[in-house]
Parts: sequence; structure tokens; C-alpha cells
Amino acid sequence: MHVSPPQFAYLRDFLKRRTGVALDDTKRYLVEARLRPVARSRGLDDIDAIAEILRTTADHRLEEEVICAMMTHETSFFRDRSPFETLAKLIPELVARRGVMKQLVIWSAACSTGQEPYSLAMLLRERFASLLADWRVRIIASDISKIALDRARSGIYSDLETTRGLPTGLRGRYFKSLQGRWSIVQDCRQLVEFRQINLNDSWPPLPSCDVIFLRNVLLYFDVPTRRAVLSRMRGLLRRDGGLFLGGAETMLGLEVGYERISGDGCSYYRPDAAAEA
Repeated sequence: MHVSPPQFAYLRDFLKRRTGVALDDTKRYLVEARLRPVARSRGLDDIDAIAEILRTTADHRLEEEVICAMMTHETSFFRDRSPFETLAKLIPELVARRGVMKQLVIWSAACSTGQEPYSLAMLLRERFASLLADWRVRIIASDISKIALDRARSGIYSDLETTRGLPTGLRGRYFKSLQGRWSIVQDCRQLVEFRQINLNDSWPPLPSCDVIFLRNVLLYFDVPTRRAVLSRMRGLLRRDGGLFLGGAETMLGLEVGYERISGDGCSYYRPDAAAEA
């Protein structure tokens, strides 16, 4: 089941317009691999038929299925570990500076199926429960895919998902066994609020953020889209907060007004006061 060059060009343009994800000419195989199950589930003969439906009808469900299939949903609890350790060192500093407000806002800006925001919730409960006992803590978790968000809201994961990356002992403390699967406890659920947000489109009103996790997202965008997203996030991030990117991502050459802060095994970024002056 292949895709013709004209329909591949259409699908590539569709993804760029709708999501900001930029595919080059070498990614035709990826479109075929990821959209093949969508075509089969709809009883379509080929992937060209998907493109033709998108081109000629307002099939919003198909649009959602295509976007979800083409997004990379690779995730795990406490992925790469070092950003969470660095954040654990930053939290006491933020708490000391927010003593009057007593509010902490963290945005997981591409949360996929929920492992990242729930990891943040577990980190706060595990290490800072007493420090934040009378605080309002909000973890805003967003993703472009409604399908992924529905899975994240369920908070239910398999044995494999709860052992992959999850530190020893946390499953017993923060999950309940549920018919062979594992459900995140209410104490963590109540910290997380899920929203569907397309980073390449208009954003709903969002509060000022102390911490933003934008990890393993920018590498799929072209340079203008990266600059636009990072510039908008700079307007939301408090000057003493932290923006965390993926291990393979950098701001070199983007000139978007951040300064790099060295952390515990990884770095994060703050709005550069000199750039704003």
C-alpha cells in the first residue's frame, strides 16, 4: 500500500499546515507505514484515498486519525531521568520566590499519552508533598492529538508501560492494580489538567508558567516554526522559571531570547533579561 508522489506532497503540506511538522522527500516511507493502518481501518484500498478524502471533504475524524498516526508518541515515565532531577533542584528555589503567591504552574506542552505530566505529579508528591502542602499546584498537560489525550486522561497503563522508566517502588505507591493494568492514583490525577493545544495554531489563554517541558518536539519543526513556538513560550515563562527541551534539541542559532542554565545532567533555559531590554 503506497502513496503516489502528488498525494504524498499533499499529505506533507497538510501536516505542515496543521501541525508544523516538516517532512522532507525522504519520509515517504514513514507516511506509508503510519497511514497504512488508517487506510485499512477505513476499508480504503490505498493511502492515496486518504489524501483524496482530506482534499475533497470535511472529514474531521479522519483528519484527527491522520494527525495522531503521524505524530511520534514515543514516551515513558521519567523519560531520560536527568530533566526530572534538575527540576527537583529547581523546585525549592521557585518555592522560596513564590512564598506570597503559593502557586506553581508547570506546562507539559506535548504530553502524548500522559506519562510525562504524571511523572511530574509523582515527583512533586514524592519529594515536595510537605513543602507544597498548602499550595495551588497546576500541571497543564497538552497535546495536539485528542486520541492521545483521551488515553492520557484515562490514566491507565500496562505492565510494560509502568515498568519502563518508573523508579522502583513508585508503581506500588502511585498506581492501583486494575484488571491486569495499572491506574494512576487520584492524588496525582488531581494535579493534572489536560487540554488539546496545537502548538502551531492559536493557543487558548494560559497562565504564566514556572516550568515548561517542551521535550522532543522542536526537532520535528522547521526553523521558523521553532522560533515562533519558543518566542510565544518566552512570553508565558516567568523570568526565573525553566524551559526544558529534549536531549537532542538546542536553541543554537535560533536567537529567541533565552539564556542557558546548567542543571543536574541536563540544561534548561530562562528568558534572557538582556534580550528583553
